[in-house]
Amino acid sequence: MERRVPSKQPRHAAIILARAGLAARTAFYVLLLYLIVRVAVASHDSRPANTHGALSIVAAGGIGIALLVAASAGFAALGVVRLWSAIRDTAADRWPRVRAVLEGIFYLILAWIPTSFALGNHSTGSEHQQQQTTADLLHLPGGRVIVCGIGIGIVIVAAYQIWSGVDEKYVDRLAIDDAPRWVQAVARASGKVGLPARALVFLPIGVFFILAAFGGDASRADGIDHELTSLTGNPWGDIVLGLIALGLLVFVVYSALEVRYRDITAS
Repeated sequence: MERRVPSKQPRHAAIILARAGLAARTAFYVLLLYLIVRVAVASHDSRPANTHGALSIVAAGGIGIALLVAASAGFAALGVVRLWSAIRDTAADRWPRVRAVLEGIFYLILAWIPTSFALGNHSTGSEHQQQQTTADLLHLPGGRVIVCGIGIGIVIVAAYQIWSGVDEKYVDRLAIDDAPRWVQAVARASGKVGLPARALVFLPIGVFFILAAFGGDASRADGIDHELTSLTGNPWGDIVLGLIALGLLVFVVYSALEVRYRDITAS
C-alpha cells in the first residue's frame, strides 16, 4: 500500500501570509515616517503620527478596508507561525523559544488593530483611546501595578531592541548566507542602525505609562503623537525630528529585507 505524504500547502500558505504580515509592518512604518515628516513641516497635522493616523491614510483609499483585512490576516498568520516555530524548534535554546512565543502573542494582538478599525472603530490606535484604556486599567484592583508593568515591559523590549542592534543579534534570524554580498551588507548596516532607532521612538511611551501609574493620571500616558509634536517649534526639536525620521527610514530598509530574508520558521 502506497504511503500518503502529508501536504505542505497549508504550511506554505501560512508562511506566505506571515511574510505578508512583515510587508504590512513595513508599509505601516513607511506611513509613520510620512506622518513624522508632516509633523516636522507643520505642527498642526490632520492625521496624528501614530497608528490611528496611519490607519486613517489606508482606510481613505478605495481598497483601504480590504488592505486592512489583509494586514490583519498577515499579522495573525505571523503570530501563529512564530508560536508554531517555538513549539517545533526543540533544538533551540530556551530564550529564543520564549522570545518566539512573545513575538507570536504580540502579532496576534496586533492583528486586532486593523480588524477593529475596519469594523468601524475609528478611534483604534489613537492617543485618546490609549489614555482611555489606561484610565480603565487604573480603575481595576491593582491597576497602577498593571499600568506600571506595561510601561516597564515596553522599556525592557526597547532596551532589548537597542542591544540586539548594537550586538547584531538580529543577524541570527536572517537567512542571508546565500544572499548577494550587497544584501548582506545592507541588512547588517540597516539593522544595526534601524532597530535601535525604532526602539528609541517607542521607549518614551513606556516611560509615560510608568509616570501615569505613579501619578494615577491616565492623561500622562502619552503616545507617539504627543512625543513628536512636543519637539516642534524649536531648532533642536527639528533636528531630533530629522534624526528620528532618518532612523525610521533606515529601519524601513531593514524591515523590507526581512520580508524576503527573515527565517520565520526558526525560533
